Amino acid sequence: MLQRELTREQAIAVAEQVLQHVEGTIIERGYSYFSDGVVFNTRVENNRTLCSDVQGSQVYHVRLDLEEVQGSSCTCPYTRLCKHIAATFFQMYSVFENPRHFLGKAQQPRRATFSPAMLIPNYRPAVSPPQGNETAPVQSGLTAASSVHDWWAFFESWTRNLLSAMESFRASSEIFSSYQNVLSVTAGWPTERAQLFHIHANLFHLQKLQQYVQTYRQSHWYPDLAQTAERLLEQLEGAIYFSDRQALWSKHRLALEETLTIIRRWKENDLSSLYWVYAYRLVWWSLLDAPEWIEQEKAELDETIASPNTSEAVLEKARLLRAHFSVMDRQDDLALAVWMPMRRLPLAFYLPYMKAFAREAQWQRFLDWTTALTGRIGQAEAQQYRFVLTVWREAMKQVGREAECGAMLKTFLPSSYPEYALYLYEEKQFKSWIDLQMSFRVPFADLSAVQLKEIEEADPALLYPYYVREVNRLIRERNRTAYKEAIKLLKRGRATYAKADQEADWERFVDRLSAKHNRLRAFQEELRRGNLNL
Repeated sequence: MLQRELTREQAIAVAEQVLQHVEGTIIERGYSYFSDGVVFNTRVENNRTLCSDVQGSQVYHVRLDLEEVQGSSCTCPYTRLCKHIAATFFQMYSVFENPRHFLGKAQQPRRATFSPAMLIPNYRPAVSPPQGNETAPVQSGLTAASSVHDWWAFFESWTRNLLSAMESFRASSEIFSSYQNVLSVTAGWPTERAQLFHIHANLFHLQKLQQYVQTYRQSHWYPDLAQTAERLLEQLEGAIYFSDRQALWSKHRLALEETLTIIRRWKENDLSSLYWVYAYRLVWWSLLDAPEWIEQEKAELDETIASPNTSEAVLEKARLLRAHFSVMDRQDDLALAVWMPMRRLPLAFYLPYMKAFAREAQWQRFLDWTTALTGRIGQAEAQQYRFVLTVWREAMKQVGREAECGAMLKTFLPSSYPEYALYLYEEKQFKSWIDLQMSFRVPFADLSAVQLKEIEEADPALLYPYYVREVNRLIRERNRTAYKEAIKLLKRGRATYAKADQEADWERFVDRLSAKHNRLRAFQEELRRGNLNL
């Protein structure tokens, strides 16, 4: 059907936009969804929109704009081009071209393009249950006039059996479903009041998740539970970002004061988990930012730090939290001096601040933090690294240092390996390029044939160390397949040496290699077959 309604040229044009605007990890996840066969009801509307349904944690409805991919939409919570949109693209693309070939192209090193949309939390503001959720609205007895205290009392009642359900079934699904379903309570409420309710529902469920870990898992965070906590924090960041803070302060100050009381009590939590610390900082940064409240919180933390009776554990916690307010006071050096020695703090701990700096076009401040966090950026997981690198390039551009980006990529190794290797190749710094491949122990077979050919033509001697190392590595594998690959490489090396009129040197190397491994019968046989055993 799609073959009759669309053309191959349209599919290729859409593919070019997907490469430009969709993150590589999102494309990969979309391909997995497509491969799993969860895209259905695909049809074309108005000659420019490809619609589909995609089965994820629920059924999501996708509208892929075939003329302007950035105008596409999906009913999932992700605010940017998502994996469901990517899956729908693959469903269409597979009719005309091989989707695996496109995936391979998408996985090649490419420079991500900065967009202000990158800085917007992955959250879709709502005052009703998520679209596609068929669960009946929760009956609570709460009204828009109910207090925050009443909300938390209802949360406790609503979730009285939640921990046991989490133990009996999949914990992550149970708690996130509880969070999403309880949002239906606010149907018909004023928008700003519903927004604050959503923030409290999130805080409560994050607290409940931590309680579950401490009660049932002996303070051990399984990956699935950690991902759920991160997902709740992502929703919290979005809920606060999209909230109408002016309306909250003018119409609902009492509710904010109740929020203040709750968040201050969170200082009593221990540091066995950092997730509550993330939430604590988000709320203070963007919601409870009244000067008098901030000064009072700082005074309490300072008093705890100064007290000779404070235990080491409480002192560490107080110093960690107090540093957040140093950032709010633009005393970044003081905050980083506290946090950097705490090796348990990953790059994710710092990202909310860096996002805020970028949103406010504080580019030099962003760059100062990337300098301080160079090591953590280099060791970060792929998605976080790509985000920081893309914003970093934009920051360098904004302060007039864009020309320095390529050389500075070296400071972000090992994460920056693909981008730095591409930079070295494009700048024809071939020796440094070879050294980089060897230091990362990249197998010769994984190198680009096009790049190798250009280096061979420019300066074949640069590849000699690579040939020698790779041949020895293959021989050490002690199997016939590896020996055959070694022979192919020896032949290639001989041809390369011949171009430089140094074939005799290569023949001497082969002779020494043969003598060294004269007891490896299979290797000797392959040498003879390759006409290399002279």
